[in-house]
Amino acid sequence: MKSIFIAGISGSIGQQALEVLKKEWFKDNFKIVGGSVYKSWDKLKEAINKYSLKSVGIVESNENISKTFNGCRVFTGVDAVERSMEFCNPDYSLIATSGFSGVQNTLKAIDVSQRVCLANKESIVCGGNYVLDYAAKLKREIIPIDSEHSAIFQLLMGETSTPEKIILTASGGSLRDYPVEALENVSVDEVLNHPVWSMGKRITVDSASMVNKSLELFEAYYLFKIKNIDVAINRNSRIHSMVQFSDGVIKMHYGLADMKIPIAFSISYPERNFVFDKPDFFSENIHFEKVDFDRYPSLKLAYSILGDAPLQNAFNAADEIAVDSFLKGSIKFADIYRTIYKTVNEIQKQFLFSKSLKFHNIDDILKVDKISRNIAKKYIMEVIE
Repeated sequence: MKSIFIAGISGSIGQQALEVLKKEWFKDNFKIVGGSVYKSWDKLKEAINKYSLKSVGIVESNENISKTFNGCRVFTGVDAVERSMEFCNPDYSLIATSGFSGVQNTLKAIDVSQRVCLANKESIVCGGNYVLDYAAKLKREIIPIDSEHSAIFQLLMGETSTPEKIILTASGGSLRDYPVEALENVSVDEVLNHPVWSMGKRITVDSASMVNKSLELFEAYYLFKIKNIDVAINRNSRIHSMVQFSDGVIKMHYGLADMKIPIAFSISYPERNFVFDKPDFFSENIHFEKVDFDRYPSLKLAYSILGDAPLQNAFNAADEIAVDSFLKGSIKFADIYRTIYKTVNEIQKQFLFSKSLKFHNIDDILKVDKISRNIAKKYIMEVIE
């Protein structure tokens, strides 16, 4: 029986991973030994009691938490996730933490686990080549969980030919049918009303702006070492991605829009042991639309910086700051793109040497992220004033 640690156990992906691990084959082959949360101590206590966890981490807490709870070692503070992961020394680590903080979670997972089931796209977006090079050096497996990258990963299984093109699919998000001129003043509730997927708040906002697809563009470039990447809108999210080969053949990954499917595959790979509902493909049309860059300017910007690790890092940092401000009602939806654009341009001025620069250490990754966040915060303060 293999041990597994879930970083971000209380979040959307973490909770769905727990559902997967309850299923017959999974509960017979895996034991959850640890997990982490950002600040939800109640949910963490619940997980400790339910799964008899060996070690847990909580990053931020207002409570006076002891070092043990019900026989479980408890780590607190900014490095709590990494320390609890190291304490557990799991066979597999599933990284479901959101945002830039996941970079260091992933690096620790590579240190201690043979397989990293990766749902934190920022690990590759912000670190560029660094995280994947580090995993290769230690001979660790990284299996992507994002539905698009899981799809591409599966489509390339058994292939010896490199595809000419990757085609990422997108739902178009909650605002896909709004007039472009109306996007400036949409409400938070409108943005969070996703037509297909059930996700966390940040990723739902990012879906509406296609920042999420921008991050997936960066991630696909590093994971599959291909720069020729298109994006197509598939409204019902039945086609999760495609690969096109030199003979014109296009392979498509078809399936229901449910994150438990790629989560399960990342754990059971190379086998398929997850039993789930089957789509009725006779009753659904497969239809694709081109992306309108006037509606999704963030994606256009993303293409212009593809392969430039510091600028991709800045892109993500600015979005994290801007989305948080939008969700708090401090800025407008359209200000998210403006914040990203401003930040990327400022970082480009400061790092003129950075074209296709490779990150060689975590300190440089952290430095660019910190500078980018300060630029984004300063710009947002100007917008608010």
